[in-house]
Amino acid sequence: MTRRVTWMAAAAAGLVLTVSGCGGAPPAPGGGNSGGSQKTGANANGLDWNKTSDPSLKGQTITVLWTDTNGPNGPKAKLLKQFTKETGIKVRELGVAYNNLYDKVMTAAMANTSDIDVVEMDTIWAGQYYQGHIAVDLTHVIPKQVQDGFTPSSLGSVTYQGHLMAMPWYSSTKHFYWNNKLLHEADITHPPRTWDEFRQDSLIIQKKLGPKGIYASGWSWKQAESLTCDYVGMVGAFGGQFFDKNGHPAFDKGGGLKALQFMVQLMKDKTVDPASLQWTEQDVLNAFEAGKIAMMSNWEGVFPQVNDPSQSKIVGQADVGLLPGEGNVVSASCTGSEGVAIMQNSKHKEAALAFLKWIGSREYQLAEFQQEGQYPSLKSLYNDPALKKADTSHTLAKIQAQFQYGINRPNAPGYVNWSDTLASALHSALSGQMAPDKALQKAAAKIEQAIQNENS
Repeated sequence: MTRRVTWMAAAAAGLVLTVSGCGGAPPAPGGGNSGGSQKTGANANGLDWNKTSDPSLKGQTITVLWTDTNGPNGPKAKLLKQFTKETGIKVRELGVAYNNLYDKVMTAAMANTSDIDVVEMDTIWAGQYYQGHIAVDLTHVIPKQVQDGFTPSSLGSVTYQGHLMAMPWYSSTKHFYWNNKLLHEADITHPPRTWDEFRQDSLIIQKKLGPKGIYASGWSWKQAESLTCDYVGMVGAFGGQFFDKNGHPAFDKGGGLKALQFMVQLMKDKTVDPASLQWTEQDVLNAFEAGKIAMMSNWEGVFPQVNDPSQSKIVGQADVGLLPGEGNVVSASCTGSEGVAIMQNSKHKEAALAFLKWIGSREYQLAEFQQEGQYPSLKSLYNDPALKKADTSHTLAKIQAQFQYGINRPNAPGYVNWSDTLASALHSALSGQMAPDKALQKAAAKIEQAIQNENS
């Protein structure tokens, strides 16, 4: 790239979060690095990175709670059997839908049960896992040279105030997809590079293709986390920040306000499918593959479905690239990277660590990309001939490019509730119930109060 996004250390929260000044979460009480020896990979929990192959671990059973609804014959189940074959450690999988995952983790933690050893950790839960003593701090368990082998976005997604709370599992951001055929029909020669170009192109598409029932774009703007994700990327693109250096909400002014005003303007232009206010990402993908929208923002891994003639009407027509930026910002996108953590109450922590070590290995990450299209957190894999061979959509380089411009959502304790407040405000503005400035001011006041309550 000829221009680069400026990455900043969000001092208030220790997050790798910022694109062109997009700030982190507010400061939380407590902190300080955990003890232990970074050289040996051992810490106060007695965990030792160098002992994960100890014969004494064979025969132990660990319970893993994560998102998996494919059952015992799904891709993950097959990979788990391979782990048991190699280590002798048995795995009991508890696969749940994502929307049920956080509550199940918190319930297990509050019950002080040792029934669950390993849990999935979304980036927005890192602060809660640390402050609530939900998971083991891995900062001095996973050696520094191992940590350095992961993509910055995936490592930052599982870190809170300098504390590594999970093994980076996969890399993920939202991406920009477009239908080349529809853009060509509208006489648009290349996809937009800025959000201003996006709006102008949208107006052209709507004028020329609207009579055919086609909208320029569709969005996951239901009152849910999917809406917050799109807003996060927009805030970064317009140079905004979520919190100021003192930890106070700042998204209701500057780039944060401009971002929502732009989103509202798209709705007023009537270039966005109005059903977007009830859609999540899957709904947007369904409309895209039906040829009903020309452009969309969505997560990686959509190409198998988009190019499957049994599911899609636009086989061979779609392409992917960087989400637009604005001004000096080349691109900005919300991250969706996740990690795998060890529960603080686990009685099989060393066996659980062996599992995390395997999740972070070339063997597992390559197999998961081949079988599920999940993009690795290991940097070295992106130059691996085996991974490139498995890239049947030939989009690996384009997908990887967006990872340079990822923005983490604030991951401090309480974010789950803040997100509900913010999503409600965003939706009220997009649906025309409130002006953008009033909606954001109301949300900022509520979140400020929530932060004070959290820290009192």
